[in-house]
Amino acid sequence: MTLDRLRDAVAGQVPNAIMPLFWQKGGPVDVVREEMEKIADAGIGAVILEARPHPEFLEDGWWRDVDAVLEIARRRGMKVWFFDDDTFPTGHAGGAVQDAAPELRRHFLTERHTDVVGPAVGASLIVERRQFWGPAASLDPGTLLHVFAYERAEDSHELIGEPVDLTGRIVDGILRWDIPDGCWRVFFLTATADGGSARHANHIDYLNADSTQLLIDNVYERIHARYAAEFGGTIAGFFSDEPGLYNDPDTFDFGSQLGKPVPLPWNHGILPLLSQALGTDAAPLLPLLWTPAADGRERAVRYAFMDAVSRLYSENFGRRLGDWCRAHDVEYIGHVIEDNGAHAHLGPGAGHYFRAMAGQDMAGIDIIGGQVIPGFSRGPFANMPGHADGEFFHFGLAKLASSAAHLDPLKHGRSMCETIGAYGWYAGLRLFTWLTNHLLVRGVTHIVPHAFSPAPFPDLDCPPHFYARGENPQYRHHHLLSAYTNRLSHLLQGGAHIAPFAVLYHADAEWLGAAMPSERPVRLLAEAQFDADIVPADALRAASVSGLSLVLVQETYDALIVPGSAFLPSHVAEELLRLDDLGVPVVFVDAVPEVVGGEPDALRARFRALPQTELVEAASGLTDRAVRVSVEAPSLRVLRIDHGAADVVMLVNESVRDRVAGVVTVPRAGGAVALDAFTGRLTAVVSAPVAPAESPVLAYAGRSWPDAPAHAEAPVLAAASVAGTGEGAATQVDIDLAPGEALVLLVGDPAAWDGIPIVPAAAVGEPRRLAPLSWTVATATATEYPDFTAWRDLDELVPLDRPDLLPRFSGTARYAASFTGLAGVAARLDLGSVHEIARVRVNGVDLGTRIAPPYVFDVPAGVLTGDATLEVEVTNTLVKAQPDFFSAFAQQDPAGLLGPVTLAPVVEVTS
Repeated sequence: MTLDRLRDAVAGQVPNAIMPLFWQKGGPVDVVREEMEKIADAGIGAVILEARPHPEFLEDGWWRDVDAVLEIARRRGMKVWFFDDDTFPTGHAGGAVQDAAPELRRHFLTERHTDVVGPAVGASLIVERRQFWGPAASLDPGTLLHVFAYERAEDSHELIGEPVDLTGRIVDGILRWDIPDGCWRVFFLTATADGGSARHANHIDYLNADSTQLLIDNVYERIHARYAAEFGGTIAGFFSDEPGLYNDPDTFDFGSQLGKPVPLPWNHGILPLLSQALGTDAAPLLPLLWTPAADGRERAVRYAFMDAVSRLYSENFGRRLGDWCRAHDVEYIGHVIEDNGAHAHLGPGAGHYFRAMAGQDMAGIDIIGGQVIPGFSRGPFANMPGHADGEFFHFGLAKLASSAAHLDPLKHGRSMCETIGAYGWYAGLRLFTWLTNHLLVRGVTHIVPHAFSPAPFPDLDCPPHFYARGENPQYRHHHLLSAYTNRLSHLLQGGAHIAPFAVLYHADAEWLGAAMPSERPVRLLAEAQFDADIVPADALRAASVSGLSLVLVQETYDALIVPGSAFLPSHVAEELLRLDDLGVPVVFVDAVPEVVGGEPDALRARFRALPQTELVEAASGLTDRAVRVSVEAPSLRVLRIDHGAADVVMLVNESVRDRVAGVVTVPRAGGAVALDAFTGRLTAVVSAPVAPAESPVLAYAGRSWPDAPAHAEAPVLAAASVAGTGEGAATQVDIDLAPGEALVLLVGDPAAWDGIPIVPAAAVGEPRRLAPLSWTVATATATEYPDFTAWRDLDELVPLDRPDLLPRFSGTARYAASFTGLAGVAARLDLGSVHEIARVRVNGVDLGTRIAPPYVFDVPAGVLTGDATLEVEVTNTLVKAQPDFFSAFAQQDPAGLLGPVTLAPVVEVTS
C-alpha cells in the first residue's frame, strides 16, 4: 500500500510548516494587505504578527491592520499567530507592568559584603550603601532581609565554618559587632526591584503566576475579546519571543552562572523551596550563591536555587500561558535565549531549556545574527552578537528543540526554529536552504523565517526581508523553498524517529560545577552518523526498559551517554544506577562524577569513564539501528524515520568544500528510491540487499563499562539483540553528495511507492566542458525583471562583482551562449559554481531553477541539437547594492555564473 505521506509529498498536497514573522509597522493598510498577499504567493500558509515596531499596539491602528491580515488569511486558507507583546522579549505585558502593584514587578536578591578582621571590640558597619557605579548600579536600596557573617580563608574567598546571624544587631542603620579573631566576611542580603538588566526593568516577574496574569489580561484576553470567533480557526495561537530571567545587567552575558556578582531572580516563594530542598533554614546559606565554601557546601545550595527558579519559571510562566491558550482552542509556541549555553543559565536564559518549553505546543529555538554558519561547526567564531560557539550552535541548538519535541507528548513531535533573521542582505535562498536542511536533518519540523517587512525599502531593521517591497530579486523563487520545506516537514513527521542514543542534558551537572556540555557527545556521534536525542534528567523518572533499551515516550535508545562532569545530584545518580541495574548501557564520557547529596562514590564504584576518543568505536558496538557509511564523513548528517512500510532517510553533506562519496547501509530490507523534495519527483536508485553482518560481541556488560561483566546476571550481548530491527537484512545505496547537497531516500517495501511514477536510475558519462564560449550578458534588477538591458560579452566566466565590472549590481544576470554537442541524447548539465540562483533554458526549453547547490539540470532526450543555445539566469542577493550593517559580519560571495559549465551524456540503468 502506498505510503500516504509520500503520496502527499509527491503531489505537493501537504500541510504548511512555515510561519514567518510578519512585522506590523503601522500601515498603510494597503501595504499590509499587499505584503500578506505576497506571503501567500510565496507558498507560505501562516504568519506570526510581530507587534514590536507597531506604534499603536492594541489600539485602533493595530486592530485595523490585524483585521486586514485576517481577512486575507481567511480567503487564502492561512493561519495567523500573534507575537504576544508589544516588544521583545515577551514580558512587557503591553506596558501594564509600569503601573502594576510592586508585588507584581520583578525582584532580585542582591548581596554586598564587607571584609573585616578581628579581634575587634566595638566595631561597627554602615548598613545602607547604595551602589552608584559598575554593573550593579542602583538607586534603590531595597529591603534588607538578612545580615550574616562567615569566617573566610586569608588567602582566598572561600568561606569557613557556620554563619553568624547579625541581623538583630542593627540599630539606627548601624551594625555593631565585636568581631572574633580571624578574617570575616559580612554579607548584607537585600530584596530589590532594581539591579538587573535595565532594558527589562518594566517586565513581569516570570516566577510569579500573578505577574504572568498581567500579560494574559492585557494582551491575550484583549485579543481574544475581539477575535474569539477566529480562535481555533484562522487564529492558531500565540508566540513568545525570548522571555528570560534577565537578572544580569549585562544582557548578552550568555555564561551568567551562579557565582557571578550580579543580582539573582527572587520572590517570596523561593526561600521556602530552598529550605525544603536543603532540609534546613536556607536563609543563612544564601551567601553561598555568590561565594564558595571551603567544604563545597555551596554546590547543594546553588543546585537547589537553580532547580527552584527553573521550576517556578516553568509553572508560573510557560505552563500558565500554554494552559490559557489550550483552554481557548489555540496553541502556544516560542523560544527562549539558548545562545552559547544560556539555555541552562541565568542572565538572559530561563535556567533549564526543557522546563522552559514544558508549556508549549512546539519546542522552539532561534538561529539569527549569524549563529549558524556553514564551515564553523567546531570552535568559536565571530558573528554579529560578538562570538559564537560553533559546537553548540551546530550540534546542540537544534537538537534541544527536536529532543524536547520527541520527549514531550504535548508537542506531538513538533519543533520550530526562527531562522535567518539579522543575517543581513548577503543571506539569500542558498543559505536559507542550507539552514533549512540543517534543521530538518536534526529533526526540527517547522520553520519561522525572519522576516517579511512592509516598511519602505530599504528597511534597516534586521534584514533580509523576503519581499522588500518588490526590491528583493530572489522573492520570485521563494515558493520553491516553501514547497521543499513543506514536503520534507510532512514526510519527516508521523513516523518513529530512530535515534540509537540518548545524551543526558548537562544542566543538573553544570549547576553543581564543571561539566561537559551535552553537545560534545552529540557532535562526536553525529560526525560518525549516529543520531542522538538530548534527554533531561527529569525525564528519566518515567523511563522504562524494553529488553536492554531505554524507552522514553515514543523513543527507544540503545544506550544512555552521560557527558563527563565533576558532580551529579543524588536523584540523577539513582536513576542512572536503576537503568544500569536493568541492563541499559550507561556510558560516561571523560569523567564519572561525584554524587552530591548521597554516597559520593556511588557512581565511581560501578562505572569508569570512556575517553572521548573512544566513544564512536564503543557506540558502533552498541547499536544495529544506525545508518552506516563506508567512508569517514564527519560532515554528513543523517536522520532516519520509520514509517512502517519504509524508512525515510535524509542525508545532508554540510561541508563547504568536500564531497561525500561512498556506500550508505540502511538497516532495512527492501528497495530504494530518492525523492527530489523541490519537485516531488521520485527517482530509482541502484540498491543492493545486504546479508546481516556477523554479530559482534558488545563490550558493554551492564555495570562496568567498558570492562568485562562484573556480575553474573549481566550477560554478554550480541549486537543483533540490542533494540535491533530484527529484519535480518539491510539495503546499500551508493551516494555522491556535493558540498551542501541533501539526499532523501525511501528504503523498504516497494509497495510504499506503488503507483507513483518513478524516473529510472541513470548513469552519467564523462562530462565535457562547454568552453571556450562567448557569453552575452544582460541584466535586470528586481523591479525591472523580466525586462533585461544588454550589458556586454564575456569571453570567460568571472565574478561579476569585480571592481571593473558590476560591483554594486544586485538582481539577475542573463548569460546566453551557443555550443555544439550531444544532439538528441539525454544529458546532464552542470553549471559548476553559481552565486546564487540559476534558471536554465536549453534551446528555449525551461529546465527549471536551482536555488542551492549542486547546480545540476537534467536535459531530456530530444532537447539537444547539434548547435544548441544555452541561457542561464543567475540571481544574487541584495548585499551588493545594499551593503548593510549585519552583512559586514559575514564573508561575502562573488556574483554570477562562475562554472565550469559541463555537459555529460546520461544512460538509463536498471538495478
